[in-house]
Amino acid sequence: MGYKHVVAVMNSYCVQQERFQSLQEYWDQFVTYREECEQLGIKVVASENGGAKMLKRMKITNPTQQQKDDVEKKAIEEHHSILFLIGAGKYKYRNLIEDMKDDIIIKKDSFPKTMSEASQVLSK
Repeated sequence: MGYKHVVAVMNSYCVQQERFQSLQEYWDQFVTYREECEQLGIKVVASENGGAKMLKRMKITNPTQQQKDDVEKKAIEEHHSILFLIGAGKYKYRNLIEDMKDDIIIKKDSFPKTMSEASQVLSK
């Protein structure tokens, strides 16, 4: 993996909203890093276990290849939405994110499943 690849990966996983950065500016920065990674051929891969759990939630026991591919795309989008949410302004959104983490402990999954949902949650 070359230097550009490493920098793109690190940036996409370390994107943090700056203190005075607007939500839209943060969104644009996050999406730009994500696109850079894709252009470099660096892709997030969903774990088999994650895909299996998602299929189970959807009550699909004998998935077709298309269903498996769709679930993988959903799992990757969910992964990015969580990274986006966690990278959001620590001061402004700290309580919201802590509440969501607490929900996970009691088996209530309140984390957004898409980047759009994550942005909506933060904008409220």
